[in-house]
Amino acid sequence: MAQLPYRSDRVPVSSGQLGGWRGARVGTTVRLDGPCPACRHPTRVVASLTSTSLEGFEPATGLTVAFVCNCGKEHRGQPPEPPQGCGRSWSATVTVGDDGAVSLAPVDDPQLVEAAEAFRVAQTGQLDRLRGAAEKWIAGITALLGVLGVAGIGFGAEQVRKLGVPGRISLGTVVALAILSGAVAIALAYRAAYGWPRQRSIADDTALLAWHADQQALPAAVADRLRTAVRMAGVALALLTVAAGLLWFLPEAKPAAPLVKVSTAEETIICGTLLNSRADGSMRVRRADDGTLETIPLAGVARVVTVAKC
Repeated sequence: MAQLPYRSDRVPVSSGQLGGWRGARVGTTVRLDGPCPACRHPTRVVASLTSTSLEGFEPATGLTVAFVCNCGKEHRGQPPEPPQGCGRSWSATVTVGDDGAVSLAPVDDPQLVEAAEAFRVAQTGQLDRLRGAAEKWIAGITALLGVLGVAGIGFGAEQVRKLGVPGRISLGTVVALAILSGAVAIALAYRAAYGWPRQRSIADDTALLAWHADQQALPAAVADRLRTAVRMAGVALALLTVAAGLLWFLPEAKPAAPLVKVSTAEETIICGTLLNSRADGSMRVRRADDGTLETIPLAGVARVVTVAKC
């Protein structure tokens, strides 16, 4: 028999052509062996039953699987990249029985055929993509810490302490909202760019069609996440601008009245808060011990010193 030339083409299959195929479920995959319906060379196909190659699924009625010949034989016009085969592809419904026996049957639903092919393509290089996405998330976390660092540098503790309590509360609220907005923007942007790894069982045709529908809706979802990320980044920038304005224009807190210790000529010690005097020749002190107001003639004052506490 002449060697079949390579051609990337989808071929129909019959029950007779699939009758020579055998398979077994191994973990979260089904391993299938049989002759290619086009070139008749032995071919092995490993079909994944999850979308992340993680464990955790229950076998169901049947799953449509896309096959590509990878017989490893030479075919004229064959490209150098894998899979190495005659180029023909086909689809079949794979059923795993309660006893583990695997059977194949032709599939006529074009929607299932399209979904199975999309799922097969999505599995190619999946582990590398997951690892690559994890590396990109490291950069995202670093960027988030950068937002926190910029906020801390821009609003020094000494400047904030000069504000009154209402001013500190207002400034803190605005800065917190700015950091939250920046964090949401970074998370959405990185999720739009690299997605989010998750386990998903693809054990039957219903799950396969649902997965395919989600994949078709993914571009719109990614665009929406990116638009929202840009808006949230703008909100974060606006809030940081408002916070800078508050720091400049909010009034500083009134300085606290000093604590003083007064020694009188009669060797009496009075310690408390120094108040404004209402008459010449005297000073007023609110005692720290009992809160009473003392009016002390200056002529009777022997010594006055400021203290940190009474």
